[in-house]
Amino acid sequence: MTSQQTLTVNQNLTIRLLRVLRYNKARIERSLSLLSEQHRPLFHVLPFLLHVNHPDLPGYIEDDNTPHGLNNYSYRDQIKFALLEVFPHLQGLFDDIRQLWPRSRSIDALVLMGSIGTIAQSTDSDFDYWVCINSKLLTPEAQVLLQEKLTAIEQWAATEYGIEIHFFLSDIEQVKACDFGVAEGESAGSAQAVLLKAEFYTTNIVVAGKAPFWWLVPETFSEQQYYSLMQQLNEGNSPDPNWFMDLGHLEKLDPNELFGAAIWQLGKAMDSPFKSVLKMAKLEVFLENLEDEQPLCNLLKKRVHNGDEAPGSVAIIDPYALMFDQLIQHYESEEQYDAVNLLRECLYIKCAPKLSYPVKEGQATFKRRIMAGYAKQWGWIRSEIRHLDDLDEWSFQELVQLSRRIHRFLIQCYRRMSSKLSTGQQLVSKEDMTVIGRRLDTFYSRKENKVEFLRSGFDNRVYCPQVTFKLTKKKNNKVVWSAHSGDLMGQYGEALAETRMIQFPSPIRLVMWGVSNRIMNEETRFFLDYDTDPLTENDVHNLIKHTLELFPPVKINALPRENLLSPQQIKTCMVVVNFTTPRPRVSVDEVWVVYSTTWGEMFVVEGIEALDAMWFELQEVTPRPPCYVHIPQCKHKKYLFEKFTEKTELPFKLLD
Repeated sequence: MTSQQTLTVNQNLTIRLLRVLRYNKARIERSLSLLSEQHRPLFHVLPFLLHVNHPDLPGYIEDDNTPHGLNNYSYRDQIKFALLEVFPHLQGLFDDIRQLWPRSRSIDALVLMGSIGTIAQSTDSDFDYWVCINSKLLTPEAQVLLQEKLTAIEQWAATEYGIEIHFFLSDIEQVKACDFGVAEGESAGSAQAVLLKAEFYTTNIVVAGKAPFWWLVPETFSEQQYYSLMQQLNEGNSPDPNWFMDLGHLEKLDPNELFGAAIWQLGKAMDSPFKSVLKMAKLEVFLENLEDEQPLCNLLKKRVHNGDEAPGSVAIIDPYALMFDQLIQHYESEEQYDAVNLLRECLYIKCAPKLSYPVKEGQATFKRRIMAGYAKQWGWIRSEIRHLDDLDEWSFQELVQLSRRIHRFLIQCYRRMSSKLSTGQQLVSKEDMTVIGRRLDTFYSRKENKVEFLRSGFDNRVYCPQVTFKLTKKKNNKVVWSAHSGDLMGQYGEALAETRMIQFPSPIRLVMWGVSNRIMNEETRFFLDYDTDPLTENDVHNLIKHTLELFPPVKINALPRENLLSPQQIKTCMVVVNFTTPRPRVSVDEVWVVYSTTWGEMFVVEGIEALDAMWFELQEVTPRPPCYVHIPQCKHKKYLFEKFTEKTELPFKLLD
């Protein structure tokens, strides 16, 4: 290559670098604009805490071998102001910064990934940082010390500021090889290694240290061209190779990862449906455009390199909005308008711009401007927007209806993708398939006597502070117990139909379903309508108290991996005796058996004979599952317990 050609290459690289830096700066400014005043200083304080190791500051580890220090990190007034806001009593320490400054630097880069700095950032957004290191330069002992430091800073941020910070210690060579180890209980590397890297490249913000060299390489380059370009950089010239780290090239995604990624997203949807709806749609869109579409991260990079068609306009690019536009274009072309409407609603709820609420002139964030543009483009009227803004005011039935649409879409996506993929070629380990598959089975499958999951994903929004139990007697002498949201005492007709959550032949099943799905707890106020004698509000509260103690609500994604890789066993058993029987009775007339399993399922079975079928699981396994009896308060409680144990000959304990 001639000197003129080299000069031209360097000039092009410098132009791309300037636009990348401008885009990165805009993302930082956007993230700061959406942070509360209390949390804003932390954006500057957290990198500083990784850079130093001092006993007066969070994250201090009392070992001289503790790695710290960020490459290419400098002390600026902005950082000092933030430090003084958070640690006003340490001004003297920050005035003489030389006493803190590290002699060597062990961390190559601190990089944010995820929704921060996009329209999807919210007050609940986690801060997921990659702490990039060269593990060849750090001993295993040093890496343990660094992890201790990172954990201490995470705990400080959570305790003092209530903000969720996650530092992922990332070895540059492993990331380059798409080896992400074990994440969140399953091997993310097994299920979706290249996809994870693509998501990182799509959303990353370089907070401090070196930038991924990937940012400088044109999106059309092959891996060979990528490394050829890297070798042309010379120290001391611009761009300087010391400014970058090599996390690897990404030319195309691997279709063999799609099956694992799809079931991964189905699993994630059990806790975070809005995020998973968009991500599952992204997987399907990728599959449909496998031959002619580049990964989203490369399309994003192309727009950044082009300055979004005009130098200076690069700051308006939003990775989340870019992804969303791609999804909508696909489903509109397929005339799947139900999916289009669902994705729009999910995006709006996820971003929560509160467009129906007024904002002072000049105080509109970039998120509000982008989302207002979408709402206008979609033809939404203000009443529609206000309805989504007031999600906290939605009725139980409205929440459930949206939940069903979300999970229906996820399952349909999964089925369409499965029909086009050969599972035999998919890069997902057998163990991961077992774990994820069993979680999905626990959450989605219907089985006889099983307490079904509501599939809401709305966290505490489905909780009902007031619940009415009603008893309806049918002509065939059968009874139906129903649970209604709110105080419905004495009401009938349409009011009942609109507020009914579920119905069963027994109030015990109502309680188990309500507790399992976080709809009812000890704070819930219960109203028992007429004809529910002898049951009292106190009886319901006592049953709920014991149910919460023995069968706390399960988060499927938190089920221990080892449990799901082992045969299913009964975890806890509780028998409820004479719950709706007249209290003077001294015979065991009514028995309901409630038990949970190590795979996160709960079952409610009527009749004492159910215990005969469970004898092996209750008495022949080691260790034996704890077994309890719940009897409503009455004069003959202990006598009834003795009569019950005589019949079963099993080691039960009486609950108070």
